[in-house]
Amino acid sequence: MASPLGLSFSKRYWARWRVRRAAMLCWRKRAQIHYTQGLRRWSGLALQKRSRDGEYPSYADCSAIDTWYLWDATRPYSLGDFVNGASWRAGFTGTMVQHGQRVLGPRPSRMLLGDQVFYGGTFAKPAHVATYVGRGLVVSHGQEAGPLLLAWNYRAVQQVRRYIR
Repeated sequence: MASPLGLSFSKRYWARWRVRRAAMLCWRKRAQIHYTQGLRRWSGLALQKRSRDGEYPSYADCSAIDTWYLWDATRPYSLGDFVNGASWRAGFTGTMVQHGQRVLGPRPSRMLLGDQVFYGGTFAKPAHVATYVGRGLVVSHGQEAGPLLLAWNYRAVQQVRRYIR
């Protein structure tokens, strides 16, 4: 099956691992990452921070940091904004769910690294998003104490979406 992003199986595989690398870096550096819903939340993208260099956003909310993970992971392929459709400059959970592919019957056995787990709110406008990092866990940045490493279903799951496909 052809990839909508034009990526080979191997490139998708490694991109998913790079999403995990970025998310786990942010979890390890959580004391230096501040939660904000202001304009600084896009600092990771605006300043071109790269996890491969040990860099991470200093400010973010859930949708901005999860968008950054996917951007960072696919930088080698110079892809357009396949997460929010806003040229990597804006977005929120509502624009995120307009992209990607829904994972039906979400559970860890069907999820892949880098899948986005949406919680609360409505189907069209979820209240929160976190990134699946394997072994039934997500990295979630929804408060100043985050990013946190939590069980994928630590709260009611609205939907799961796959962007690297």
